[in-house]
Amino acid sequence: MTQWKTMDEILAARTSFETAIDGWTPPQAHGVGLRPSTATTHQPEHFPLVNAYGHRLPAVVMATVVGHKSGTAAYRLSKEQLERAIELISPAEAYTDYDHPNLWTWRDRLLPALTEDPEAEVVAVFIGEQETAHDPAIDAFRAAFPDHAVALAAASAGAAVVRKMYGTDLSHFDKSATSQEAKDSATEADIASEKAIRETITTYRPEDAFEGEETGRSGDSERRWLVDPLCGTLNYAAQTPLAAVNVALVTPDGVQAAVSADPISEEIFWTDGTGAWVRKGGGDTALSPTPRTRLVDIQCDGMLDRPFVGGQLVADPRLRAEFGPRVMSSTLAVAWVAAGRRAAYVTDGHLEGSVHFTAGIALCQAAGCVVTDLSGGPIHTGRGMIAAADADTHRKLLGLVRRHLHPADEA
Repeated sequence: MTQWKTMDEILAARTSFETAIDGWTPPQAHGVGLRPSTATTHQPEHFPLVNAYGHRLPAVVMATVVGHKSGTAAYRLSKEQLERAIELISPAEAYTDYDHPNLWTWRDRLLPALTEDPEAEVVAVFIGEQETAHDPAIDAFRAAFPDHAVALAAASAGAAVVRKMYGTDLSHFDKSATSQEAKDSATEADIASEKAIRETITTYRPEDAFEGEETGRSGDSERRWLVDPLCGTLNYAAQTPLAAVNVALVTPDGVQAAVSADPISEEIFWTDGTGAWVRKGGGDTALSPTPRTRLVDIQCDGMLDRPFVGGQLVADPRLRAEFGPRVMSSTLAVAWVAAGRRAAYVTDGHLEGSVHFTAGIALCQAAGCVVTDLSGGPIHTGRGMIAAADADTHRKLLGLVRRHLHPADEA
């Protein structure tokens, strides 16, 4: 069998599988589990891998084997079917730029377990918009979702809405009281995205609290989801493809999971609190910050009643002599620092508990960036943020920013 050694070859193979299934709709989540013969029913621990959005090649390969097209359903697999799925997806292993967790789970964990316990039940689960029938395996699969998978599923649901509405004639509304800028407005896409995100979170974490940019706060749980359904609304409404969908879970122990999804490029930047990755084309690549671009994004939307560091900094010739300032007006740029596409990001303001910035801050911290307030103290102990790819870039920006802090404080 021909090996798929490049991303283009993997994407071509995926497209071939997808076009062969009439009515194929990629699932919101999918996974394969094994219930040992000693267990009377499926349990969350029987599903070693949960795929929340992405990994579309394994999804369509398994769907090809079991005959799935769309919606929510569970299928019992024979050993021969599992082996067939492994055979179909094995050529992807030749592409070594990212891991292949589904192949490795099916081949190296589930197949040996099934060989040792022939009476065990292997089940493939797909989560879509419609459920064909109640199945305990589906309930167990949903319960198996870790927090980062919920965040991925929620952000992806919102991004899908935003992507579908891009370029359409959108109605505009005044933002809710949670908005930091009275001049901002929301569009139908903001509202619809937040609705899709809320519904997804409620499906998997019904007891958790929710705080959305458009609909405000609800619930009193210590586990709180912070949601900005469309950061960069004005860009988006003007058909400028620079926007993000931000979702983060905050607990008393800190940020447990965070996602910043680019709805147009379909890139998903995410962290489980320990590492940080970008999901693109069906696989995850670790984020690797670097200052090599020398580009620095600076937030210039801010208070109108006093000097604002961002505007002053952009006009500073000393900054332009050292870096290439950019003003993107979307927190997608914060994720780009973690990904090595920006050397740094600078913003003024109060950021703790922000639906706009919490996800991006978590991504930068997990990726190993230097993240402080504008004075160089721990983030959230003072005003604003400098998120830099490395210590040298942070040091230079700290010196440039310091020149502008005191005039702003005195105004």
